[in-house]
Amino acid sequence: MINTDSLARPLLSNRCSYCLTNVLPIPTITSDHTVGVDMIAIEIPLIPSKSDPKLLLSSIKNTLLGRWGTKATAVHSGSGTKIHFSYSRTRSSITMEFNPSRFMDPDGTALAPVESVSRICELLVEEYFADGEALPAFAVTTEGEESLEYWEEDWRSQIRIVRLDTARDLEITDPRFSINLFKETKARHARAVSIIYQNGVAETWDSPNSKKSGHVKFYDKFRQAVKKKVRQVPVEGTFRFEYMMRKKHLERAHIHTLADLTPAKFENALRIGWDISGLGDPIAHPHGWVNQINDSSLSAVEKSEVIGLLFAEQTGFDLGLRPYQINDLKAKARSTGITFRRPLSKQGNLYLQLDLDSGTCIVKKSI
Repeated sequence: MINTDSLARPLLSNRCSYCLTNVLPIPTITSDHTVGVDMIAIEIPLIPSKSDPKLLLSSIKNTLLGRWGTKATAVHSGSGTKIHFSYSRTRSSITMEFNPSRFMDPDGTALAPVESVSRICELLVEEYFADGEALPAFAVTTEGEESLEYWEEDWRSQIRIVRLDTARDLEITDPRFSINLFKETKARHARAVSIIYQNGVAETWDSPNSKKSGHVKFYDKFRQAVKKKVRQVPVEGTFRFEYMMRKKHLERAHIHTLADLTPAKFENALRIGWDISGLGDPIAHPHGWVNQINDSSLSAVEKSEVIGLLFAEQTGFDLGLRPYQINDLKAKARSTGITFRRPLSKQGNLYLQLDLDSGTCIVKKSI
């Protein structure tokens, strides 16, 4: 029999005054296969006197761990998902890190709805702790009874979230859209911006944080799925935004334990990451000036002549025009609102804006 008076009950959610005194707005983005969790790491507290974590990890790894071994990786038989285990001696806990999405859609790229994550975690703990090598703290009731079948009612409040990746898929069909448009968009507190190209096509926008406790990323999910030869490929034009949270970023979103993984807090965290990224700000299309000239009152011939001149000057091509002809065409360009004091790529009336709520790209003629 265990003396339950000495058991530590880490109800982390109850320690946050904000969580107790504030109510978040009702979520407006429905969590489904396009909005959900992409990766999670949970810390499971153990009863030290009833646990042999090294034996648990050895059984998972199917080989005896070395003296200082604290990590193991398992491939889940049902879904093929990799689950990474690690043991903390100081905290007397086991951390499990995995992608819950693959339990919902093993052959595709769908995301795990936030409501399903706790149940997935529960099933995994039951499966990997079933042999009794390690006993979770919530498997011991206040009466001192041990049971891996009947847990304490507040067990979710005892499992700390160490990492959480929120994600949102956007479907963009406008041919004028490109990730390259965000080459100057730097996330808040980020060191730099990185655009990753594949065969001349911009596939990924990345703006890493120097402290590595938070990371925002935006990439072409369709091209990535094709490259990885996923069985169920998403529709062409599918892009994914991801916000990886650890430590301070989790605290800022007030996500402490599994009990905090609610639709309201999930959407709040997703919006925090979206604001950090700056991807929701309107972006001027580099050829927006062409759109502005075409919307002007110039004749069709004048429009083509002005556009031809400006393209020639951008590329350094000599059209063989006389100075007065060039000045005349530039005057017509100014009449449309074009100025030669700023780069053409920064002018025009064509703006693209990513919309988190609708999951699409909105085209605007003005900000």
